[in-house]
Amino acid sequence: MNAPDPRVPSAVPGTPVAPDAAVAPDAAAVPRTAPARRAGWWTVTALAFLTALFTARYLTLDPEVFLDQQRAVYLAHRGSLVLHVGGGVLAILLGPWQFLPWLRARRPGLHRSVGRLYLIAVLAAGTGGLLMAPRGLVGPVAPIGFTGLAVLLLLSSALAWRAGRRRDLLRHRAWAVRSFALIMAAATLRIWLPVMDLAGVPFDQAYATAAWTCWLINLVVAEHLIARLPGLPPAARTGRVPAAPPAG
Repeated sequence: MNAPDPRVPSAVPGTPVAPDAAVAPDAAAVPRTAPARRAGWWTVTALAFLTALFTARYLTLDPEVFLDQQRAVYLAHRGSLVLHVGGGVLAILLGPWQFLPWLRARRPGLHRSVGRLYLIAVLAAGTGGLLMAPRGLVGPVAPIGFTGLAVLLLLSSALAWRAGRRRDLLRHRAWAVRSFALIMAAATLRIWLPVMDLAGVPFDQAYATAAWTCWLINLVVAEHLIARLPGLPPAARTGRVPAAPPAG
């Protein structure tokens, strides 16, 4: 759904926004921004698909596809692994479609249905991640990093759901961007590790840093995109509720 016009009274920070309060961006800005947004969407979607394709191999539970250092752990915790990988694959495939303006505007029912399925997938991925993280490599640095990722993924997704339920579409969009940025950490991780390997960084060092950089980098990008959302006031970006005006 397109961002509401800040001139509309219902777009005041902290006030739920009705669906019909949304308006299209300024026409003069469309020619400059639309091609870049389409290119960005296709790039992210391609990365999401490739990551899902690569990661889905783990669902076969074939020991040969597991990381050598983690093979015994994965085999001993198949349930947590399937929960984490299965939820992550589904969430990363569904996420890009939630950011299509025409889908939000023309098929709001489908948008909500896909959103609910995405939240279920995130719940599975985050829960599985919390169960698997303590058993990860290069402790305690990497396990703490991946635990932080799982916690923030669940938290941001819950806040996006709550804002949507309250029809607070401004905060809903901001938290949804953060949630998907954290799911896309799976893609960033698989870019970071080969790059570090080519740079000659030892695996343990690369893995320990990847446990943090894979989601910190994505959150920085997410905050940049949120700051550029048209009509989104500062309170909606941060989630803070503005103070009430003084009486009288």
